[in-house]
Amino acid sequence: MLAAVYHGRRNIRVQQWPAPSSPRPGWVTVAITYCGICGTDVEEYLQGPVVIPTAPHPLTGAQAPLVLGHEGAGIVLAAGPGSGLEPGTRVGLENSVGCGHCSACLSGNRQLCPQLAVMGLMMDGALAEAVNVPASMCAPLPSGLPDEAGALAESLAVAVRAVRRAGGVAGMDVHVFGAGTIGLMTAQVARAGGARSVTLRDPSPARSARAAAMGFEVMPPDRNGESVAVVFECSGTAAGIRDSLSATAKSGTTVVLGVHDRPREIDLLAQLMNERVIFASLSHAMNDDYIPAIELLRDGKVDYEALITDRVPLQDAVTRGIDPLVADPESHLKVLIACGG
Repeated sequence: MLAAVYHGRRNIRVQQWPAPSSPRPGWVTVAITYCGICGTDVEEYLQGPVVIPTAPHPLTGAQAPLVLGHEGAGIVLAAGPGSGLEPGTRVGLENSVGCGHCSACLSGNRQLCPQLAVMGLMMDGALAEAVNVPASMCAPLPSGLPDEAGALAESLAVAVRAVRRAGGVAGMDVHVFGAGTIGLMTAQVARAGGARSVTLRDPSPARSARAAAMGFEVMPPDRNGESVAVVFECSGTAAGIRDSLSATAKSGTTVVLGVHDRPREIDLLAQLMNERVIFASLSHAMNDDYIPAIELLRDGKVDYEALITDRVPLQDAVTRGIDPLVADPESHLKVLIACGG
């Protein structure tokens, strides 16, 4: 079968790869219809291997080279015994698997498992014609919800978790720093959650214009607005974390979900004197975040089509997918790869 395979830094090849074997008990084979390219994929391409193992992963045994892709949707081709899924079922892939017996896994937070494995990073992923995954990773898609939307459910679940970590935003004023895919999704989830106002801030004119086109107020990067009750830091930059904390009102909440590639210095005394609460928000959980994300998509509360900036076939995943995201990241949000499932 055809797959986009990670071999190392700046070395991703679309090539023939062994097709999945018959699924073992509790697993299914999924024919992938669409898979999104994530910033993590781009980071692995430019700077990796970052989290992709170069020695066998303790849970999956996988290591580079492996198939990329952790934002997938598709159709169940074959089901192993005890999977609970039938061939022909359309599913979104929540993307992670844990050891199943640690406190994180037992509490439904397998994204915090010490042996966490994410498909496309620590096991073969969804940038392929098909993949074997645990059935526990699969969420059936509602009829009428396109597979394209299902491929965006994983990213949206990140935003759902962040808003949930904030304790809800109903009736509150919200700022979002960073108007990339996750920032715009977080803004939409906050709006769907009843926020009184949602304002975005991003130094990129293109991203700011896109946020405005989606109906959000946009704050110029050189102007400080009034402090608000809840702030989401989605930029992953030093300026973003600094300005997010400054924009948080007394007793307010800052949720950090932007991925920072180095330590950041913050003024802890200012946080203490203002009794601000700082949460980190990582990934998502199936029942609390991923399924609610699918429900938001089903109910039309998130404009997912506005987030898709290109659709390309699997054979062009590098030349028309990865490469444009590297060359001109401000012009793109979510690039979807049509995998042919």
